[in-house]
Amino acid sequence: MVFVNTIDLLHSCLADIFPLPAPSKPHYIAVDIEGVHLCRRGRICIVQLQSSHSRTAWLVDVTVLGAQAFDEVDREGRSLRSILQRPDIQKWFYDVRNDSDALYNLYGIRLNNVYDLQLLELANRLSRGKYARFLTSLEKAIDQYLILDRDWKSVKEQGVALFVPSKGGSYEILEKRPLDPRLVAYCEQDVSVLFDLAKALRSQMGMEGREWELRVYVASMSRVALAWNRRYRGDVGGPRKALAPWL
Repeated sequence: MVFVNTIDLLHSCLADIFPLPAPSKPHYIAVDIEGVHLCRRGRICIVQLQSSHSRTAWLVDVTVLGAQAFDEVDREGRSLRSILQRPDIQKWFYDVRNDSDALYNLYGIRLNNVYDLQLLELANRLSRGKYARFLTSLEKAIDQYLILDRDWKSVKEQGVALFVPSKGGSYEILEKRPLDPRLVAYCEQDVSVLFDLAKALRSQMGMEGREWELRVYVASMSRVALAWNRRYRGDVGGPRKALAPWL
């Protein structure tokens, strides 16, 4: 894991997640975002990234770097903004709705080629003929589809306790520097686990998996586009937001 709070480290991050020349194998980037009331009315604090061809998780400190985190261009012409908007690199999120809302409305970033693993989990259940009225949280999906050691759950619980108000925490702790090591560990594992989760979900989907994956992609981009709607309220949760969409 590398905590990116300088321009030199940001350049290293860009080179790792989007190497040139491009890898011959399919290339994906897992992305997660943490922030204070993460939506158009909030603030982005950390952007977590990991490439499918790398074992390094990068935690980009937007609190320190500000807009430069997205707009700094390296010698090869790469920037985090351009990578997130490129149509030829697929970005994997778990519930992209508020991430897209914050990126677009706070920094003008239009995510492109997004694949939402929360919708893949929904497709997994539907493809096996299971009842699926509600969406599944990342924590529940990991518990159901992956076998992880106790340390993973401990790191998750410690992180949640620090910044989730209902657990006694405060989102503002994400802006305190130096960032609490427990939050660093929390941010790292949330992005690193996405590749294993996608593999586990796909392995259960059988012969019709390709058709379901196309539906997932279309629905994922519909979620991204919610950010462009002036009436979208990413800060409003509740049961309606947990309802499973039509795939």
